[in-house]
Amino acid sequence: MKPIVRKYSENEWEFIFPSEIDNESVYNKYSEALELLDYDDSTAENKFKVLIEKYPYYIDAYNHLSLAFKNQNKRFESYLTAEKSYLIGKECLPKKFKIISDKLIWSNLNNRPFLRSCRIFGMECQDREEYDKAIQLYDEVLSFNENDNQGVRFLKLECLLATKQYSAANELISKYADSHSIEFSFGKVALEIIEGHNENAIKYLKIATKVNSFLPEEIIKEKHKVPPPHRIPGEPYFDAGIPIGSIQEAYEYWSRNKALYKIKKIIDFYKGIFSAQN
Repeated sequence: MKPIVRKYSENEWEFIFPSEIDNESVYNKYSEALELLDYDDSTAENKFKVLIEKYPYYIDAYNHLSLAFKNQNKRFESYLTAEKSYLIGKECLPKKFKIISDKLIWSNLNNRPFLRSCRIFGMECQDREEYDKAIQLYDEVLSFNENDNQGVRFLKLECLLATKQYSAANELISKYADSHSIEFSFGKVALEIIEGHNENAIKYLKIATKVNSFLPEEIIKEKHKVPPPHRIPGEPYFDAGIPIGSIQEAYEYWSRNKALYKIKKIIDFYKGIFSAQN
């Protein structure tokens, strides 16, 4: 029941899962477990375990079992499961597959379980501050799928900033110059401040605040509180997620990058901006 990876163009490959896994009955059981994530993670955990026991090469079952563990704060289990998922996928790659140049594109649905495993394991490494390992995984998935449908470039930037690899961070931002994201917009501002280019930082801040106007105030707060969930009008009990440009996005970004925004030069810069405005 081991998947195979076959070549279908000059440098593009795809995972082919056996019929024992790739069928409607198994998918329905997987979907049932998936729907329980974030709501009843203990039951989801048990359902994913049942699938894995029967189908030990079911990569997406491992991926989401890792997330079920993480949601329950079972961090050691989530790490080991994410690593297992990634290693299963790597084991399927044939010797002829060239890690540096061959592709596993996201638009091919069969490749998504393995690409997800790369990202999930990378995030586990990042959470444990194994930044070099996380960067290696992110570089790998960016090589496999250059379009980066998973936002891996943003995670890589976080790792580069956390490890003070500022030159590499600048290169990454320049590579994705058209990326109008909170990560890259404010990451650029932070890099200019760190390098002592405050005039440039002010220029880039004007662009960044068009992406999210709430972050500067979040950075200079002495006490940070989780904002209430975003609600859709008429749906007072429905958590609508984290919209782009929202206060929820600002808080989530700040909380993922606390070390960066504890740098005194950055805090002083934003306090100076607020003092000038008032």
